Amino acid sequence: DVPDYIEADHSKMKATFVRQPGLSDVPYPVMMEPNLVIEFYAQN
Repeated sequence: DVPDYIEADHSKMKATFVRQPGLSDVPYPVMMEPNLVIEFYAQN
């Protein structure tokens, strides 16, 4: 199963990103909050 933001050619074993995936495109089991990550690294 290939996401719509990746184009795969299975015969050539080659894959290409068609576009950059958004947070809603990547199935993570948690709520992503990039602003908290940025805040954490800004303080360290």
